[in-house]
Amino acid sequence: MARQEGPLAGIRVLALESYIAGPFGSMIMGDLGAEVIKVEPPSGDPARHFAGPGHRGEVFYYLAFNRNKKSVVLDLTVDSNRQAFWDLVRISDIVWDNFRPGVIKRLGASFYRLRRINPSIICCSITGYGETGPKRDLPCFDIVGQALSGMMSVTGEPGRPPVRCGPPIGDLAAGMFGVIGVLAALAERQRTGKGQQVNVSLLDSCVSLMSYYFSYYFCSGVTPRPQGSGHLGTAPYGAYKTRDGRWIVTGVNWPRIAQVLGAEWAINDARFQSQQKRAEHKHDLDSILQECFLEADAQQWLDLLDAEGIAVGLVKDVAEAANDEQIISNKMIISLKHALGGKVKLTGNPIKIHRVKQAKYSAPPLLGQHTEEVLKGLLGYPPDKVRKIKEDAQAVAIR
Repeated sequence: MARQEGPLAGIRVLALESYIAGPFGSMIMGDLGAEVIKVEPPSGDPARHFAGPGHRGEVFYYLAFNRNKKSVVLDLTVDSNRQAFWDLVRISDIVWDNFRPGVIKRLGASFYRLRRINPSIICCSITGYGETGPKRDLPCFDIVGQALSGMMSVTGEPGRPPVRCGPPIGDLAAGMFGVIGVLAALAERQRTGKGQQVNVSLLDSCVSLMSYYFSYYFCSGVTPRPQGSGHLGTAPYGAYKTRDGRWIVTGVNWPRIAQVLGAEWAINDARFQSQQKRAEHKHDLDSILQECFLEADAQQWLDLLDAEGIAVGLVKDVAEAANDEQIISNKMIISLKHALGGKVKLTGNPIKIHRVKQAKYSAPPLLGQHTEEVLKGLLGYPPDKVRKIKEDAQAVAIR
């Protein structure tokens, strides 16, 4: 049953996960060839029940982060189901979760319990606040991590209310940092043969993403404020409106950008003679550039700036990005056959590894789609035992 393609082929992951951070990280491992078994309660990952569009009843929120997985329904509060989970631990490499501290212990899946079952097991837990500190037992969502880390205070336009970053980057970063930790633990296990415990918090992940803002504060004593699409340490840098109403982004390449825009006179302006001075007078510089950009349409500027090797891009909406030639060329839009029929479109794997055959994609699974396959095929359970496990889980679900 193990997958045969990708650099993580032969690695088995038991994913006790929900929402985004856990599912995103385990999906990355699945993209890289690991066999990911998503262990869900009878009610399923809560992400399955979000509002919004979907594919034949499977909501977009769940579909986005759950490709390349198998779904097994086990209720870990039930003895027969918990024993099945422990039997899976014996033949797995990684147990991956994103529960609050204490929950995983109550479910009988703590690292100290599982390493007695499998001494080489690697357990990775993604929590809101980490293992210590006054908030360690409290719930946390992406927006809370963004708020507490200072991220929301520097996002958006100056003078406006705090803004959450559009993508849930705290959750996504926690998932990625968790994968990095797991890969490091796998490398360490190759040397020692021992399992490992990995812990990543959503708050720490947000703080890590804020590194240069913290550095700015530590060096200056000045609290950073929102820059809009601008930059704390360089100018020009930002989004500019063009004659046809479209927006483009560019920057940094001074003085070449002034030459392309026909603003050569600004090159010798005392306000813009150094990086430091341009940063100090960036609002003046942005105003000059904005006036220039309004003299032509977006595509004209894109062509001119591209020709000069200056980094530039059109601000696109999601529909435009989904049809972007470069994104499609990079195989970042994929179409997968779904168990309920038809095909579901998703984003692809951004990691391209050569000399290893890329793992084949599979669509996000239905709830419990692989329960019998895993219990019979991997564990060798007879049909009556599988039936008892499923009945026990369902009995708890309908209470």
